[in-house]
Amino acid sequence: MTILHAERRHRTDHTLDARAKRGAGEFASPSADRHYAPELRLEPVHLDLDLRLDLDAQRLEAAITHTLRANDEGVDELVLHGLDLRELEVEGEGVRHGYDGEELTLSFERPFARGEERKVTLRYAVVEPASGLLFSKPSDAVPDAPWFAVTDHETERARHWLCTVDLPAARPTLAFRVRAAERFTILANGAHAGEETHGDGTKTVSWRLEQPCPSYLTCFAVGDFARWDGGEVDGVPIACFAPASLYGAEHLERSFRRTADMLRWLPERLGVPFPYPKYFQFVVPGIGGAMENISLVSWDDRFMLDEALETEERQLLDVINLHEMAHTWFGDLVVCRDYAHAWLKESWATYMETCWIEHDLGEDAAAYDLWTSARNYIRETEERYRRPIVTRRFDTSWDMYDYHLYPGGAWRLHMLRKLLGEAVFWDATKTYLERYAGKVVETEDFRRVLEEKSGRSLARFFDQWIHGAGCPRVRGRFRWDARRKEGVFELEQRQARKRRKGDAAGPVFDLEVDLAWWVGGERQVHTARFEGERLYAVIPMEKEPERVRVDPERKVLMDLELDVSERLRQAALLEGDVWDRILAGRALAKSGKGPAIRKVVRRFAEEPFWGVRVQLAEALGEAGHEAALAGLVELAKEHDAPESLAALFRALGKYRDARVVEVLRARLEGGLPPRAAEAAWEALGKQREAAPLEKLVEASAKQGFGGFAQAGALRALAHTRDEEAAEVLLHRSAPAAVPQTVRHHAVQALGQLARQLDKRPRERVIEALEDRLRDPVAKVRASAAIGLIQARARDRLGALERYRSSLTKQDASRLKKRLGRLKRSDGALTKAEARIDELEDRLRKLSERLEKAEATLDGREESAEG
Repeated sequence: MTILHAERRHRTDHTLDARAKRGAGEFASPSADRHYAPELRLEPVHLDLDLRLDLDAQRLEAAITHTLRANDEGVDELVLHGLDLRELEVEGEGVRHGYDGEELTLSFERPFARGEERKVTLRYAVVEPASGLLFSKPSDAVPDAPWFAVTDHETERARHWLCTVDLPAARPTLAFRVRAAERFTILANGAHAGEETHGDGTKTVSWRLEQPCPSYLTCFAVGDFARWDGGEVDGVPIACFAPASLYGAEHLERSFRRTADMLRWLPERLGVPFPYPKYFQFVVPGIGGAMENISLVSWDDRFMLDEALETEERQLLDVINLHEMAHTWFGDLVVCRDYAHAWLKESWATYMETCWIEHDLGEDAAAYDLWTSARNYIRETEERYRRPIVTRRFDTSWDMYDYHLYPGGAWRLHMLRKLLGEAVFWDATKTYLERYAGKVVETEDFRRVLEEKSGRSLARFFDQWIHGAGCPRVRGRFRWDARRKEGVFELEQRQARKRRKGDAAGPVFDLEVDLAWWVGGERQVHTARFEGERLYAVIPMEKEPERVRVDPERKVLMDLELDVSERLRQAALLEGDVWDRILAGRALAKSGKGPAIRKVVRRFAEEPFWGVRVQLAEALGEAGHEAALAGLVELAKEHDAPESLAALFRALGKYRDARVVEVLRARLEGGLPPRAAEAAWEALGKQREAAPLEKLVEASAKQGFGGFAQAGALRALAHTRDEEAAEVLLHRSAPAAVPQTVRHHAVQALGQLARQLDKRPRERVIEALEDRLRDPVAKVRASAAIGLIQARARDRLGALERYRSSLTKQDASRLKKRLGRLKRSDGALTKAEARIDELEDRLRKLSERLEKAEATLDGREESAEG
């Protein structure tokens, strides 16, 4: 599954800002259990799913026939997961049942013999399920809503409509018979197996999947869909679907046109053929990401592209497409036995993104992908928690789906590739997939194949990097001794030190790194090993190096800061690879020196690769210096590369200055692609009282494809901290006031704004947010909850707790943690944020005065010397 967050992969469900996350503590609560795979002494090996859907009534009638096989002698009981099943009936020879609203216990009068199979049929209805099955139809609240009913299960949400063993270890084959209105398209896992009409305005479509499929990958989709056919690859048909009232075949073709290329590349790269009868995808609002259901991938419509958005998000769409397709092998064909080992699917799918980028876009793009992956993972270890990649202790399985699982695990696979070498790594991967095809795996299965193919002992690696928590936090310096003709690298692992109260000290890693330096344009490398926490390497160097680098081939995941001379940094900024240029640019921007910052500005203007430009813009935004602001303003006047334009505008939003208002208004009036416009509006809102409120109000009502610019304007209204903005946001948050794609942004913006309002207007906003907890739209309810938390509305904890009780277990668990932080908070944070804003302005003005004074002093010294 792909969940959207941060620069490339971020969650569409709502998260608190970094300040709220910081110091959040342990990954799991003290009461969290250890989770294990279920016993399958009696196992569902096949499901016949006879389903009838009434989309208008939001009702499913199901007859689910389980074929059960005994894997042990004498077993006479099976527990199935099923929530809020109505009109339940159980049919089968000698079977009794008990149902408590969450679990269905089947008890058999005659115990099974080992290997014996029997059938049990469950008949029940599900109406407006809380999760797992999404119904959509036009309503007063959402008059433009499309018609559909689709499933969305990750991680344990199939049980909201499908009564079965809702855990990945159980993998039955499937046969669907789905009946719905004749005008709808009906899709499901597997191959098409027939269609019949009934003369009453309904039809039944059959699909059959011969390969085993866990419940979280079981899927059907019914709706009024447009279709685009993408051809065939080795006999595998490709097709994509989306609500016809929202999108046409041209949107699907633009978004998914690289699918066939990927379906050719992945089997070639992995050495294992595509194993399923089709590759279909569907797109609807409300999925919240993308999901690798076997042969029927689901997408949230936030990813759909029009011509303008494609200029900014072509690569994003492609890597998510590749990610979901990679799950065909990692997660679908080979299934993790339980969620403790979820990295065997999500980390692999994430790393295959990097491999595709390397193949499709080249080395620089792959290096940047590794950079962003490392940064997102390390940021989570610093701001939230450190946990092992494999752990059985969690509150819900959904909690495992974090930056540790996606980029953190992907980086560990990259390290294994570098350690073992290309031939061994990919040969071992092929053997692993072939050996465990159609089976479940744990981490040790993967390790043993790697050891078998490489002859290495990898227990230490897996203990440190998979079963241990965190990564090395390395700080050091390089110096060249001209008299001795020596270069000295001094490095220290500091993760073992506690940086904040409540932090757990990290382990010292057994670590070997390459130390590189360049003389005459030629790179030389010396490999050295840490002795405990420290590495001290003295290396003969006849000449002072032109550049130096720790780990030039990116073999090790680490949080590295290397102190070098400004001359070496400037050389790296101009001549280094992607990582060199990013690291040097960030260090120079952080230096607080005007000349160094202006070099970063010049590098941005000359930089050929968009990813480096994004990072340089961010560094200039964080610099808090007049030279950075002046440089950003000048860059923003002319820069037009869509991939980095939004980052440039976000950086401008870090400053409050009349020049920012002027340049952003000019760029918006000239027309911008949607994500750049979104960033520009937000940056304007952050100008506080200087923000053009009338323009923001106008933009907050203007609709556009995907709603990105409109959402940015809604958030910008909150950034202004203006009481008048509250009136606009209250109106925009009302049902049907704005498109459903952006309404939840208005709701959450109210919570952000409420923190800055006086008592009476704040109370009015809080009351509106409390009312939105009962909204008919789930995303609006979730945004209202986050808005109340952002507003520090401790007096609404009761309402928030009532809302939490309506959620699924995995969503309720996450909200519980946020409410715990709210209970511990007070009003000091809002005052502190205002004080931070004030200090940042004063610091920038002080740095400007200091730089001018230094320039004047330098000029006097030069005159005196003359």
